[in-house]
Amino acid sequence: MDNTPKSSEDTPEPTSEQRLRLVLSQLPAVMWTVDRELRFTSSLGAGLRTLGLQENELLGRTLMDYFQTADPAFLPIQHHRRALRGEPVEFEFQWGKRLYQVRLEPLRSAEGAIDGVLGLAVDITEIQRLQEQVEQATRLESVGRLAGGIAHDFNNMLAVITGFTELAMLQLAGNEPARANLLQVLEAVDRASQLVNQLLAFARRRVIAPQTMSVNDHLVQLTSFLQRVLGEDIQLECFLHEQTGAVRADPVQLEQVLLNLTSNARQAMPGGGKLTIETQNVMLDEAYTSQHWGVQPGEYVLISITDTGEGIAPEHLPHIFEPFYTGRAGGTGLGLATVHGIINQAQGHIWVYSEPGKGTTFKIYLPRVYESAEPLPTRPAESVPQTGSGVVLIVEDNDEVRHTTSEMLRALGYTVLEASRPQQALQLAAAHTPDLLITDVVLPEMRGGELSRALQVMHPSMKTLFVSGYTENTIIERGELKPGVEFLAKPFTMAQLSAKVREVLSGD
Repeated sequence: MDNTPKSSEDTPEPTSEQRLRLVLSQLPAVMWTVDRELRFTSSLGAGLRTLGLQENELLGRTLMDYFQTADPAFLPIQHHRRALRGEPVEFEFQWGKRLYQVRLEPLRSAEGAIDGVLGLAVDITEIQRLQEQVEQATRLESVGRLAGGIAHDFNNMLAVITGFTELAMLQLAGNEPARANLLQVLEAVDRASQLVNQLLAFARRRVIAPQTMSVNDHLVQLTSFLQRVLGEDIQLECFLHEQTGAVRADPVQLEQVLLNLTSNARQAMPGGGKLTIETQNVMLDEAYTSQHWGVQPGEYVLISITDTGEGIAPEHLPHIFEPFYTGRAGGTGLGLATVHGIINQAQGHIWVYSEPGKGTTFKIYLPRVYESAEPLPTRPAESVPQTGSGVVLIVEDNDEVRHTTSEMLRALGYTVLEASRPQQALQLAAAHTPDLLITDVVLPEMRGGELSRALQVMHPSMKTLFVSGYTENTIIERGELKPGVEFLAKPFTMAQLSAKVREVLSGD
């Protein structure tokens, strides 16, 4: 017996038919042929495994046998008969949990007669899912831009209401009955402002103060508060992995995320239940990110929030992060939209899984950072307006907002110069020496940042305070204030304006 190893030259070259069969056996699709009786004459392709089939296992069976139907209107049967009439057919077909793009061609003999049908089905389930994610992201981005614009205009109106209400209260004695009514107005403005802030968070146009923080420490601080939100009939369990890393986020906004999700969970468990919060470090690889649009591979801190509530109906799931969309009576539809905006602004990712009648899990992924966590901020005590002195130049194109802010500052003891446009501000600054410029971010003729730089050439010691209902890239870089930029969000109270002006002028 000859045991001499055979060289590659002795190995016969595969035939064209063998090459074709090799390619088809690895093709992530299904290819088949049927005769004029719709009986399978071949079935190939790696996609058969997804259907639980082997190569040529269908040989001899009819389409009606495989799909277990004799209905001539059944889509695959109907289209195969069209192909037998000489018509190429292309269609999408849902089979099981998979979606297929199907192409049928008449199968002709050498003489040109139609002997059967050649079919090719490509599994497009993942492509379809990614397309839906892209469409949702595009839809949310468009709605976000609209929401940001509405919130900006609405904040201007709230600023006027707040300012004139506080000025009116200054003219009333402490025992005047009208003071109680005006306090109700301010409370209503505060509630309206919270709704606007939710819109701004969704639109990712809120000014944030991110810091390196420990998610675990933040959750420990919030546990008792979250339990009060849930009520006594809902058990709260926290499993915080001790090695959970740090993230860079705004603690106040992260608190709002947790509060909104906890509140949603409470509403989903009217008869009581359990809410579980877990943290851990995770690695999202390219296999995961390829299936989740816009997510970057890397290390993340995962916050998982699971309730045992009624769950979310499948038809609601694709829309739950859209503003004003709600599947629950009495809801505003802003809670989850706010959550989505905050997480996106923190460069994170949120994913939801729900089964009706069993509960819902929200998974929040925030990029992990390797920096020491900073102490969490304490809540500032409510201050009272304090008088001051100095020349303040206000530049605001909204007449009502400008007039309100000017009157508030005059009541606080400041000398005020008013300008509705940047060119008017430049003329006033040429004749006067302002100590402080208060300017809106978005102005006609030039941006607030450009105006500030132009005026500081004339008055190098002048300070600047930006005021706006939202901010754009002129003073925000990747969602946070540039170093040295002072900002006050509309609407603001007289106490907040007083404190911020004094802080900027003193340089503290």
